[in-house]
Amino acid sequence: MITERLCRLESELEQSLKGRSGSALAFSGGLDSSIILVSSGLNLKPYTAGFDDSRDVAVASETALLLGSKTSVLRLDRDYVRKIAEIIIKLDPQVTRKEIGYEIVLGSILDRSEEDAVVTGQGADELFYGYHVFLDQVVPDNSKHLEKLYSTTLPREMKMAEEFSKELVTPFLSDGVKTIAESLGGPGCIGGSRNKIPLRDLAKKIGIPETVAERPKKAAQYGSGVQNELRKIRLSIDDRR
Repeated sequence: MITERLCRLESELEQSLKGRSGSALAFSGGLDSSIILVSSGLNLKPYTAGFDDSRDVAVASETALLLGSKTSVLRLDRDYVRKIAEIIIKLDPQVTRKEIGYEIVLGSILDRSEEDAVVTGQGADELFYGYHVFLDQVVPDNSKHLEKLYSTTLPREMKMAEEFSKELVTPFLSDGVKTIAESLGGPGCIGGSRNKIPLRDLAKKIGIPETVAERPKKAAQYGSGVQNELRKIRLSIDDRR
């Protein structure tokens, strides 16, 4: 049964990426973006946004080479972070500072990638119980995370893509992948100290090294260095009463 589900998951991801050859990929070097890259047959162009000394730049560059690819590094600085942040605030005046940190990373790739479409791993953490908080719950419940994803995060990111004249592609949110995730629930995704078990097992099945497959999650705003820089920047949302 487990092997059958992994084969179905592999097939659904490959299907969701058909016709996407040559599209950009938001690539952190983590589990989700690595699965997407390999599932595409290495036919996506990875982009990594971050500050020079950030974890994501180092990890993504190393991981891309391990997988037989190469990532294009989009180097960030304070003025550019402020610029992208204000664009996001214009699109969603209710965005919080915490939310804006990870959206700046995506916004940078939407803005500076050359391709017409950008593929992301959005939805993998919500569907497959990837957030650390799930490990601390007696009965893991992803309903609030999914509600926020569909009501707030995804609509905002679609507006961002439109702002930069790009198409946002989310293979983990394809109907087939969602159906599999829903059938697994928390018990099928969490065991002991491991989360996102189906995705970690899939990664190893499709040839991703265990060091990548079992790599702990590092949120994009922290891995890229954006959150640290945001602490030094005043934004228009700081004037809220």
